[in-house]
Amino acid sequence: MVAFCYVGFNAQTNTNFSGKYSSEGETTAKGTSTMEISQTGAKIEGVFNYLSYDDGSDSGILSVNGYAKGDIGYLRFRDQRGNTVGDGSINFQNSTTLHFKQTTKSSLLPIETWMFSQQNSNKVPTATRPTTSPQTIKSFTGKYSNEGDVTAKGIVSFEITQSGTKIEGTSTYQAFDDSLNSGLLSVNGYVKDGIAYIRFRDQKGNPVADGALHYEGKNIVFRQTTLSDIVPHYAVLYR
Repeated sequence: MVAFCYVGFNAQTNTNFSGKYSSEGETTAKGTSTMEISQTGAKIEGVFNYLSYDDGSDSGILSVNGYAKGDIGYLRFRDQRGNTVGDGSINFQNSTTLHFKQTTKSSLLPIETWMFSQQNSNKVPTATRPTTSPQTIKSFTGKYSNEGDVTAKGIVSFEITQSGTKIEGTSTYQAFDDSLNSGLLSVNGYVKDGIAYIRFRDQKGNPVADGALHYEGKNIVFRQTTLSDIVPHYAVLYR
């Protein structure tokens, strides 16, 4: 366990981490992380839960205590008996995305994950769960684009392969007014309950946006779940 101190909560901080966060939709995650924290001055308190996709293990409700210094929050996690189970740090990647990195080696916490603010759900589109039964869920493998959509502001295209629940492929987006050309983006993600949760990365491997795909009839609907200009916020895709 690494050394962890609160430095009297007098640290200078530029960021307030108060809020509710979830990694639902984070395409590279090995589990679902949820966290609710409040920050008063530099002091951070709250609760955290982690559910692993690999073995179904559940951390239970962990207490969170720590402090903010500069743009980073330093956290300690304890179980319901008060035993320390791990440490980590958080920082904002953008106005809606919180990056968590564990600084210990606890199986009760993710090694690293991105969580999305739940307060901004009125600003950030979310995927609509389809009503189709598991037997009628279709594969997302294929080539498709929104060409022919008269309301679109640009052309977005996908070439995707689905193997089991794993999604891989590429995507491009170009605005009609030539104000934006995304270049070739890699796409990775997974399928859960008929929705494909995907992450876009540039050619250097940097995450640039997240989104979700689901079927509506014969067409596929894409909704961005971040606030990036690199890909459209909404598109109806045709094969």
